Amino acid sequence: MTEATRKSSATIMVLEPDILARMAISEYLRGCGFKVVEGVRAEDALTVLRSGMAIDVVLAEVRMAGELDGLELAKQIRDGYPGTDIILTVGVGNAADRAAKLCNEGPLKKPFHPRELVTRIQLLRERRRTASTSSE
Repeated sequence: MTEATRKSSATIMVLEPDILARMAISEYLRGCGFKVVEGVRAEDALTVLRSGMAIDVVLAEVRMAGELDGLELAKQIRDGYPGTDIILTVGVGNAADRAAKLCNEGPLKKPFHPRELVTRIQLLRERRRTASTSSE
């Protein structure tokens, strides 16, 4: 972990139906200094976002149980919550192409190492900081 990671104040929402995977990812992110909100389905993320809680990054699978899949969630976040980035994960090749158009930097392919996720989060946060300072 870098010093910058330890001091992060970003809030990450981890959507993962597998409780053990969700706990492992969430614990790793907390250890890196991120605030973590956990959920199971796309609807969980939308409920939290609608409540007004600031979520910096949503991590979600392309294929999710429930009424919305990760692709539809990404569209709704992109359209309704411009301050929130999304990272989609994929385990199936053809879904990766569709996901690449909806999430920043393209999808993470499973299995991924948690460091890869942290690197992606840092990249997205840095891109936002750069964009906000250049627009001032």
